[in-house]
Amino acid sequence: MDAGALREDLLDGDGFLLSEDSGWSRRVARELAERNDLGPLTDEHWKIIEFVRAYYQKHREGPPVVKIAKATDMSSRHICELFPCGIAKGAYRLAGLPRPSGCL
Repeated sequence: MDAGALREDLLDGDGFLLSEDSGWSRRVARELAERNDLGPLTDEHWKIIEFVRAYYQKHREGPPVVKIAKATDMSSRHICELFPCGIAKGAYRLAGLPRPSGCL
């Protein structure tokens, strides 16, 4: 992906990247955050986003919030405050994960 704006054809209707090959980067995450009124992204956001990406790459699914909380030493409540639209539509989307099945 070039340094320009995030291309719409790389996103589904809810703003999730269509595939892992869509060129995720921190720049893409920042643009997705801006589009979804999440931000500015803090070190705490990045800690969660990076954990979610690493977990997905290992397990091929997004982690539940309790695993995120344990790994990041943040409470589930605080994580939900950082991503008020929900962990899937917030952290998963910004981390470049595909839309989870069952996510409306």
